[in-house]
Amino acid sequence: MISSVRFPILIVLSVMLLACSYEQQYIRHDQIQARARYVAVLPMVNLSSYPHAGRIVGDILTTELYAQSGFHLMEQSLVISRLRQNALEIDDALDKTEVLDAARELGVDTVIYGSVSEYRYKRGLNEDPVVGVNLRMIDAKSKKVLWAGSKSKTGGCFWFCEDSLNRLAQEVCNDLVAEMVAQ
Repeated sequence: MISSVRFPILIVLSVMLLACSYEQQYIRHDQIQARARYVAVLPMVNLSSYPHAGRIVGDILTTELYAQSGFHLMEQSLVISRLRQNALEIDDALDKTEVLDAARELGVDTVIYGSVSEYRYKRGLNEDPVVGVNLRMIDAKSKKVLWAGSKSKTGGCFWFCEDSLNRLAQEVCNDLVAEMVAQ
């Protein structure tokens, strides 16, 4: 009797966990060739109401790229200083022309840019973290988008545990980078 009750409960819990995430991607794996790319990660545009969410997620994304990809990454502080030095306002860069201008100024052949659409705690019984990230990888020479991905995820735990925005952002960035560099 107890096992017949557990099975429906496990199915309901599984469906609830799977319903807390959404992901969409566009990939040109044959053109990415990780080891040959010199990549700049531009500052992420913060579309959320959380202060500095773009900077937080951008730093996490860069760490995940170092850990998982074979890309030769331009150091983030160098990216920011060169953009400021050349008077490029790239803080809100979602326009392809601005991104290509930044790539030319930085001397890289690939740029990763995007936005943070959600970075907050969702109100309810528990305050579960919610993170949404949108990324694009563009080749500066061909001006083609090589990869694009979006992922939105709700964290949360049952009963005696806590979940944080930072941990969830790490998970979202980890998943996006894993898909970006998968062969």
